[in-house]
Amino acid sequence: MRSRILIGLLLGAVGGLIGWLLQENLIHYQSTVVRDVLTGNCIPVPQTMTQTRTFVFCVGGFIGLFLGLIDGIVEGNGRKLGQGLVLGAFAGIVLGFIGYQIGQVVYAFVADTSGGDSGVFSFTRQVVARSLGWAFMGLGLGIGAGISTRSPRRILNGAIGGFIGGLAGGFVFDMVAKTALPLSAVAGASGCQEVGGASRAIGIPAIGALTGFFIGLVDELLKQAWVRVLSGRNEGKDFILSKAMNLLGRDERCDVPLFGDTSIGAQHAAIRADGNRHVLIDAGTPSGTIVNGQKVDPSAELLLRDGDMIQIGSQRILFREKATQSRVASSPVDAPRAKPAVGSGVSVPAHVCPYCGAPKKADGSCLCTLDAGGAVQGGFASPPAYDPMTNYGGQPPQTAPSSPIMGVQSALPSRIVGTEGAYYGQVFPLNPNAPELSVGREPGRDILLSAEVTVSRNHARLAIENGMLVVYDLASANGTFVNGIRISAQPVSVGDTVQFGASKFRLE
Repeated sequence: MRSRILIGLLLGAVGGLIGWLLQENLIHYQSTVVRDVLTGNCIPVPQTMTQTRTFVFCVGGFIGLFLGLIDGIVEGNGRKLGQGLVLGAFAGIVLGFIGYQIGQVVYAFVADTSGGDSGVFSFTRQVVARSLGWAFMGLGLGIGAGISTRSPRRILNGAIGGFIGGLAGGFVFDMVAKTALPLSAVAGASGCQEVGGASRAIGIPAIGALTGFFIGLVDELLKQAWVRVLSGRNEGKDFILSKAMNLLGRDERCDVPLFGDTSIGAQHAAIRADGNRHVLIDAGTPSGTIVNGQKVDPSAELLLRDGDMIQIGSQRILFREKATQSRVASSPVDAPRAKPAVGSGVSVPAHVCPYCGAPKKADGSCLCTLDAGGAVQGGFASPPAYDPMTNYGGQPPQTAPSSPIMGVQSALPSRIVGTEGAYYGQVFPLNPNAPELSVGREPGRDILLSAEVTVSRNHARLAIENGMLVVYDLASANGTFVNGIRISAQPVSVGDTVQFGASKFRLE
């Protein structure tokens, strides 16, 4: 979002600079100062309507044009770029002219135009009047920049930011004039001279820059929700959710465009504002929408909260919301979650004892029991806990056998079949004689998923321990899920669903 503020400042300054150069060459400013016949003093002559229109066309038009380009440049969207250019320039001229006219009235009302007082109070009135006059033109430019986004909230933010930017720019304008006045010859052999050139050279670009800066700053301060694209063509870019209904999809007209994946629909999903909260709606596309590893029901609405991870096709999107930001303490998205303790609600296969992890007896009872202190008695020893920072990639301890146990080998899955994602329908055999299989995007993995960009290079591993197949996540960026729950290590059996990144597989 800081890039939006910086780009607004730079584009506003460029627009102001071009506008200043044009108007300086088109308006004959020397004719706006004449000598009074009776007093001999140099007095200003009001601008003609032609001069006013020329000024607003150059300054308002080019500042509005460049401010309208902000969203298109930040998002890399050619359609928004062209739309912002046309609407920004048009609104900058029309609304800038209205704001300039209002500013002239305010200036005439507030400023001391009598010329009788040259003290500090008169100068202060002059500065305040000039700042307010420019503020109304900035307000018009800000509204024009907001109109290019077609968002009522962004239009309001643009009006506030433009007013503040114009106010600050008008102050700079008069400060420069006060500094430059002693350095300029007011009267000479050729008569009175107009000395506002220095003020316009610095003040007009400053008004453009400050208007662009404050529009972006107000957008940042007043935004309620936004998303950050974490993978795909727009990786790392933020999109403000400022409309009542914000569309996500492959169409350039979407508020959050997701390019480069043909499995993503033109209008794949939407995020709708519901007060200060937001809900996600899936459009019913074949690939669907996944939030925190769970597929969204197309017939329902999912209430989002800050930190939720949205998966659309191969692209990951981080949802941010101020309403829940301070109330919901979510773990870092890219950090693996700790393995839950026994009894924490994590689903365990029906044939596995929840205490020691060994297969149950034929009558359904466990080989092990818990004593009064909660310690496991009997049965197979539970595999030692694996430290993901030290044990991943190493050899299993000797107390965790890595070969199938006689009598339970038939319960082991023999293959995984893709059910969703880039490997839909593909089959990967599981060798029962191999104590461990690696999963990842890097060449050399036993289960190579190079076509799935959401899978890490060394994503997970499958190990046979105590006659069971155990899935370990290797601190992957997008996590490993078993039956929709993110895990660090989990025993699995036939019928379970395991998910690596955005691809799901069924164990058979």
